[in-house]
Amino acid sequence: MPHVLLVAGALMPEQHWEHVAPDSVPGRLARRLMCAARTVERFDALWCYGAAHLAWLARAFGAPGDPPVAAPFAWRAESGPERAGSTSAGVWFCEPVHLSLEPERTVLTPIESPPLSGPEASELFAEAADSAQGHGVELRRGASHWYLLTDPAWSLWTAALPATLGASVEQRLPRGQHALQWRRLLNEVQMRWHASGVNREREARGQQSANGLWLHGGGVWAPLPASRFARVDSDDPAVLGWQQAAADGHRGPAGPDSLTVWPHLFEPYWRGDWRAWGSAWARLEAAVESLLQSVRASPDRRVELVACGHRAAATFMLDGSAGLLAWRRRALRECLLEPAP
Repeated sequence: MPHVLLVAGALMPEQHWEHVAPDSVPGRLARRLMCAARTVERFDALWCYGAAHLAWLARAFGAPGDPPVAAPFAWRAESGPERAGSTSAGVWFCEPVHLSLEPERTVLTPIESPPLSGPEASELFAEAADSAQGHGVELRRGASHWYLLTDPAWSLWTAALPATLGASVEQRLPRGQHALQWRRLLNEVQMRWHASGVNREREARGQQSANGLWLHGGGVWAPLPASRFARVDSDDPAVLGWQQAAADGHRGPAGPDSLTVWPHLFEPYWRGDWRAWGSAWARLEAAVESLLQSVRASPDRRVELVACGHRAAATFMLDGSAGLLAWRRRALRECLLEPAP
């Protein structure tokens, strides 16, 4: 009965390895990784390139679709079944973002220099929601995301926002049957936001503007097969929504395993801030030791650390003693380097 610790942004691209301090990974955790049994798998879909943990999670919960449907599960988790409305309607993440033009590419980043204030977000949301209504769809706000509701459901291929952060968007723009409807709505919102007092004032202060919306993770809610995870520790509403849908499906009891989604490496990872990335490993070591301490009393329990990168996930089987052996199975570089394509 494993406790799975899923760590986004833990596998390093080879071109960046030289920038990582040798002691970024604390010694105790490093020894555990070097001596643990390990398996590696790849996820080559474009929709999750840059954030392989998303593909791992979608597969673990049996999320339908490719790219997997995530937004209606998150919307239901954030709003509750009563407010979520019809399960036959399509629901999409529809996130305000900043798009910056660079030579030969357009790069997407979150709005965080500084983040939108409450009044700023409300004003921009109201303008976008008014445009959405004029196009026959509905924009709604959850606790942590914006959602676009379409009835009937749209058919589109999209790329997940976390996988697109800091990357060129040209090859990841929504495409499919309803791409034209989306582009028309997006163009109208962008024109309104360009003239918005919120963005004019932010630009005057040298701050990031909200100049785009990123649509992703859409589809229709459905009950899911029973999950292997009886307990889930995550702030991601999509993960929590998948877990709820597995429980609602009544297709068998949940498995005996537990899952913690550990996100604190991912932001410095996609930014390429390797100093902050190294600092976050100390917090991870503390989390690993705490989990190992909690399972030592149960001989059939173990910790599986799943380290994810751009397109790969490496699973390390940890116990209370393996990482303290004097011999090593592999170098730390081999443990944390992303496999070559």
